[in-house]
Amino acid sequence: MTSNADQPQQIAVWYFVAATFVFAAPTLFFDSGEPWLRILTMIVGFVLVIAGGVQLGREMKSRRGR
Repeated sequence: MTSNADQPQQIAVWYFVAATFVFAAPTLFFDSGEPWLRILTMIVGFVLVIAGGVQLGREMKSRRGR
């Protein structure tokens, strides 16, 4: 058995959780629905999804290397 100290931290999931909240933010917190706000949150959300995908790739690669 491996201890928790031997396993790398799994942080990719937090990128995806953050992206979910960013995508939902205009609907939940801002009633104005301004187009610039929606565009900005879409850009930030997609950046978080891409960063999460990159981090997930790193995590999977480090697990395969063992």
